[in-house]
Amino acid sequence: MPLEDYADMIKKCLRCSVCKWIPQIQIKSQKFATSCPSIDRYNFHSYSGGGRIIVALSYLMNRIEPSDKLLDVVYKCTLCRSCSISCQYLNKLDPQEVIQEFREKLVEEGKAPLPLHKKYIESTIKNHNPYGEPAEERLSWLPDDVKLKDDAKLAYFVGCTSSYRRKEIAIATARVLNAAGIDFTILGSEEFCCGSPLLRAGAKDEMLKLMKYNIETIQAKGIEEVIMSCAGCYSTFKADYPKYMKYNFKVTHSSEYFANLINEGKLKLKKPIDMTVTYHDPCHLGRCSEPYKEWHGQVIEPMPVVQLEIPPKPRRKGTYGVYEPPREVIMKIPKINFVEMERIKEFSYCCGAGGGVKAAYPDFALYTAKTRLEEVEATGAEALISTCPFCSTNLKDAIKEKGNKMKFYDLSELILEAL
Repeated sequence: MPLEDYADMIKKCLRCSVCKWIPQIQIKSQKFATSCPSIDRYNFHSYSGGGRIIVALSYLMNRIEPSDKLLDVVYKCTLCRSCSISCQYLNKLDPQEVIQEFREKLVEEGKAPLPLHKKYIESTIKNHNPYGEPAEERLSWLPDDVKLKDDAKLAYFVGCTSSYRRKEIAIATARVLNAAGIDFTILGSEEFCCGSPLLRAGAKDEMLKLMKYNIETIQAKGIEEVIMSCAGCYSTFKADYPKYMKYNFKVTHSSEYFANLINEGKLKLKKPIDMTVTYHDPCHLGRCSEPYKEWHGQVIEPMPVVQLEIPPKPRRKGTYGVYEPPREVIMKIPKINFVEMERIKEFSYCCGAGGGVKAAYPDFALYTAKTRLEEVEATGAEALISTCPFCSTNLKDAIKEKGNKMKFYDLSELILEAL
């Protein structure tokens, strides 16, 4: 809904700063208690979820003008949704949604996005990917040994990052599907960007064009289920697309699909991996992928300032993200020792790459990844596992920057090694 419709919600913000921390009952240590990378890095209230929504209200009330500083505040946010999850346990506000709508309003008014965002938006419109790569090179990752079936009812939506930058994830995913004897197809050059990078930058109208194309292309082929190894593609299809357009196929993350194959005995992890590992929950596979539930109630005001929702409006607390399947897969590998970090599942700390931050503020992205890496190191793990190509890139950059010997695997790579 338009930013203006959030004004009443914003006015209920208590300035309590709960959005800066994971819920108190989840805190295990002071060192790993915060939830917002931006406030950790910049240490001013305006760089927090609660601070940004007050800035948005000030903008709506014409108290502040568009400026480079305003854009700095609005875009130094990974849109990881941790502030919204924390707030749901107290005030029931949704700062992440407000920040997203604020970006969209600034883009509509021609005040945004940032130059580097504009560059990848233009590339996506022209090349169907944000990396400026030729559209015809989208299949450059596909090795000769991978077997496809053109008329399969299952499609692997590879995504831009795995197609052009993290090819090892695409290759491992396809080979695991082959090893399980699963018939699947890919869209190849007909696959366009899911639109997530554009949407997070505020370019919703351009994202909607990509959404319409992708949905119509998939449905025209009679595909019944689409699996994705990219958490960003998954959350965009799962949580964002249905707000604007319905589709008739099932959307599944590769970790869910692989967990089911293992449970059904179609995928057997026989090779022992004697290693201590931990798992990083990508924001877009976890709290951001929780679907929106439709609500057709009404808000009544029995007395001034007091408002009641009849019936109560469903809250997106992150509970229904994808958390267990990756853990189930890891723990099925013989001899592996799985340990958890302190901030996990819907309270996981962001890797730092999302929301356009990796493109526009690479130093901030790297700072966040290094902060997360400290938590990884505290577990004593030898290897870090995740399920997102963006997380893969940024966390690998942090490992390299720190000169750490930590190994990193996408879950698909770990499965392939265990077959």
